[in-house]
Amino acid sequence: MLRDAYALPVTTASPPALEAYDRAVHGLLGWDAEALTLFRAAAAADPGLALAHAGAGVCLFLEERFDEARAALETARIAAAGQTPRERGHVEAVALLVAGKSTDAEQVMREHLDAYPRDVLIVQRLYFIWFWQGRFPEMLGLTSRLARHYAGDSFMPGLHAFALEQADRCDEAVRVARAALTRNPRDAWAVHAFAHAVYEMAAFETGLTRLPAAIHPCSHLGWFKKHLLWHLTLMHLSRGDYARALRLSRTVFERAPSSIAGELHDSISLLWRLELCGLDVRERWAPFTAIAGERLTRLGLLFHVVHVAMALAGGRDWATAERQVALLRERAPRDRTGLIGAVVLPLVEGVQAFGAGAYRRTIELIEPLRHRLVELGGSRAQRDVFHDTLLEACFRAGDMGRAERLLIERVARRPDHQWVTRRATARGAA
Repeated sequence: MLRDAYALPVTTASPPALEAYDRAVHGLLGWDAEALTLFRAAAAADPGLALAHAGAGVCLFLEERFDEARAALETARIAAAGQTPRERGHVEAVALLVAGKSTDAEQVMREHLDAYPRDVLIVQRLYFIWFWQGRFPEMLGLTSRLARHYAGDSFMPGLHAFALEQADRCDEAVRVARAALTRNPRDAWAVHAFAHAVYEMAAFETGLTRLPAAIHPCSHLGWFKKHLLWHLTLMHLSRGDYARALRLSRTVFERAPSSIAGELHDSISLLWRLELCGLDVRERWAPFTAIAGERLTRLGLLFHVVHVAMALAGGRDWATAERQVALLRERAPRDRTGLIGAVVLPLVEGVQAFGAGAYRRTIELIEPLRHRLVELGGSRAQRDVFHDTLLEACFRAGDMGRAERLLIERVARRPDHQWVTRRATARGAA
């Protein structure tokens, strides 16, 4: 029996299949656009390599090709039936994830990693289950606990660095991310962790100086490269260079509007942030509003649902926005988490109210949600768009007492140009 790059036994007699599999795993860890092709190459070299079919299923799942993903996992389950407990457990964990049973998948993954802490693909998948549930302490606990099993690896420190940043341990996050990039300059998640950390430290000049050079080696990425450029755009926006942010929005996201969920989130939230800064981008919403309308019935991530609402409100497509609210009200009673009714629906309605200029209504709907927004997942930087919508609504509604209270908290955390300027203007007026 051969062993993979993490010294785990793999049921295959084909060295080329194992080599392709190892490259595929590294590709998935590093956001390589070719990861699916590599998993399929491994499965072609050895059709009995269950882990390769499971890996392909993960990639298909991430591309929202759900029927193909489930078919790949069925093939993986059949192939794994006579293989090692580690391989069977790996396949079962991924199969539950692809089937949409995240709670069951989480439990199986936890138990699996107790037995096989170096099964790095399962580490990454569990990490992202928690990411989209806003469970950042669990993410940090996972990477802290497993770090000793990954000496010399770049991917685990990259995961750890981001979890440190989300815990507001940004100095540590920068150090760990830079160490990971010294080992592997193409580790896109480590670049991402570095971008988050310097942004939260308000070290915008440092980010603008160092981030382009860090992104450059990541030529192997698909949409995730645009996400790194989204972070670069946020640096310009936060230091008050609105002209540069506008140009990047046009060239990176608007030139070829994408329906890929991650890229769509970035495109929509960037336009929304530009509007919060008082810039007129109304004519630029049309393609994203159209894509949002096409995705209306694809519930998916709750974080995604709210961004769909932003695109509809930004484009003033009120008929489709009303349909979205109706769909959410219909689904809320069947939502076992309770999040649709308690958080998503009022947040969607608050976003719509802001787009319609009903700023007091925005405040009524969003302010009670402030401490629950984390449950929708996404990073601190991504969730800021919701908090900033509330804050801007306070200013536009003339609710200066509430605005000042929220602004003190916001500027203390990260003094973005927009809010520092807003505060100075408000105090001057007072």
